[in-house]
Amino acid sequence: MIAMSAQPPALRASDADREAVAEQLRVASVDGRIDAEELEQRLSAVFSARWVADLDRLVADVSPPPPPAPLAPPPYAPYPAPVCQTTNGLAVASLIAGFFWLGWLGSILAVIFGHIALGQIKRSGGREGGSGLAIAGLVLGYMGVATLLLVILVAVF
Repeated sequence: MIAMSAQPPALRASDADREAVAEQLRVASVDGRIDAEELEQRLSAVFSARWVADLDRLVADVSPPPPPAPLAPPPYAPYPAPVCQTTNGLAVASLIAGFFWLGWLGSILAVIFGHIALGQIKRSGGREGGSGLAIAGLVLGYMGVATLLLVILVAVF
């Protein structure tokens, strides 16, 4: 009965194995890892080798190390939570007061509400919107105030 050893059976070297190892030795010679005399000695050993393990020993000290493992991609930062922007209430009030001037009282209120709304929108840090509404209310309010002053000037003179 044949005893089985713990080591796997040796693999015989093929001609392709020998040619691949010879090419590795030629590259090592061109790179300057071995000189021409050592190349000739190793090539003769390559072509006389019978086992793959013999070939591995001939190139073990001249084979370049394996390339380093690729770096893991950097973790991506999660998207920031969306900021829900609300419309400033005084901006809306400024626009409505500018449309309905109510004997010029609305125009004066539109100017007051518009300026207060713009200040609040600036201080909100992007949480509040409506600056366009506030500016429109201011324009309508100043137009109403200008009309009031014009009517007063015409009535006096």
